[in-house]
Amino acid sequence: MPDPIVIIQHKEPSSNSSTTTTASDDPASTPSSSSSDSSYSSQSNFSDKIKNYNKVKRQGSQSSLMVTRHQKNSRHGKAREQDAGGDGMFSSNWLQHKKHFIILSSAGKPIWSRYGDESRISSFTGVIQAIISFFQDSDDTIKSINAGDYKFVFLLKEPLYFVAISKTGESDTQLKDQLVYLHNQILSVLTSSQLTRIFEQRVNFDLRRLLGGTEVFLDSLSTSFNNDHSFMLGALQVLRLDRSTRDSAGQILSKGNIKDLLYAMIIAKDKLVTLLRPRKHSLHPSDLHLLFNMLTGSTTFHTAESWTPLCLPKFNSTGFLHAYICYIDTDVSVVMISTSKDTFFELSDRKERLVKDLTSQGVLQTIQKTSTRLYTIADTGIPKLLHFMYKSKQHIQFTCPDHTGIYADDSNRKRLYRLYQCVYDRMHSRSRPLKLYYHHSDKEMILGWITSTFELYVVFGPGTPKPVIISHSNRLLRWIKKHEDNLFILHSPVF
Repeated sequence: MPDPIVIIQHKEPSSNSSTTTTASDDPASTPSSSSSDSSYSSQSNFSDKIKNYNKVKRQGSQSSLMVTRHQKNSRHGKAREQDAGGDGMFSSNWLQHKKHFIILSSAGKPIWSRYGDESRISSFTGVIQAIISFFQDSDDTIKSINAGDYKFVFLLKEPLYFVAISKTGESDTQLKDQLVYLHNQILSVLTSSQLTRIFEQRVNFDLRRLLGGTEVFLDSLSTSFNNDHSFMLGALQVLRLDRSTRDSAGQILSKGNIKDLLYAMIIAKDKLVTLLRPRKHSLHPSDLHLLFNMLTGSTTFHTAESWTPLCLPKFNSTGFLHAYICYIDTDVSVVMISTSKDTFFELSDRKERLVKDLTSQGVLQTIQKTSTRLYTIADTGIPKLLHFMYKSKQHIQFTCPDHTGIYADDSNRKRLYRLYQCVYDRMHSRSRPLKLYYHHSDKEMILGWITSTFELYVVFGPGTPKPVIISHSNRLLRWIKKHEDNLFILHSPVF
């Protein structure tokens, strides 16, 4: 079996659990194993300069808290009238959202806020910095705070702090994973070495100067957390495509030899069509997620050929690569990543030859047509099945049908998304990981099934008997196996 196209270490499992019927036996007696290793790097230590700066700031931390409360109480009427439709910290607009992300520097300066204007929450970020520093004074690290329906989750990556404020029901681990993605998104614009050097020279530097114009990528990434399971599963979703068409695209992509070319790929919307890579190298899924987010998060790349420096944190967080990006058709793009900053014109010429070959062989037309219609649950021919997600552990890829039926409705689709998160979190619990998990409610029933080779999550209508769920799940596995070469990239072209 050839090397998989990507290599990943599984995310740290969650300890959060929901109250449903559980079982630890495989319904089909399939041997299974589950091992999970954290892939997150250890947090860096405080520099002496930052320690001293924060000690001075903490001397007034208690008074800062009191001033913030006083300001809020004394002007609550005026502020609410003034900010009712605005972006203020205490505006109704800001408070109505169920999840917020805030990024600040270790000096307490606001850098980015998912909603509202980060420049108007400096007092709030000052309080966050004081709370974090309080624990650091005791050689401890704050991880999360539970306050009623709200959950505050912290990720400290010196010289930046990341905070998630949520009442969506997501676990600490899931929110922390999302904060890690936000951190990596910043590293994709500013390398870790560049970021460290900036704050070593000036602890209270305003990073917004350097991130100007890239906030759209953070916004897009935050939105994706609520509608894309790629981040939760740590896997790639590829476009379902006839194997002969995919193989032809890979052969055309691998033609020629360009010096310093590292990776080349064809992407349809946010789904991978094919990937060309070195024989002994592969891309981490999270790096590809950031790349896809860059393509979908801004319309700038749709208008012309682009040549942009790009840091892929899992590949190398200390340096830049250079990405050639060009949309060759509606929602179909070619991305070529080079180690040299001087190969733009060479890559542009190669793109022209690539488009010519793809068009003459009818491959581009097939990709475009396929990307406009995702397959649905009806294509499986399995009755009572409402939706499913299947992850191939070997190929680090997953597949799921388009949302149809009751899940064409936005509210039902959101409920299903949270349900998948809940089941996934329970099954990957560190304290009690499960191979089989069964959840039922008055709206749907879901079975989670994990083995050594796959993860399967199937959704059926309420009242479906368990024997039917199990038999139809096995039937679905046979359908996936039959169409495996269309649903996944089994053989990635290499050079």
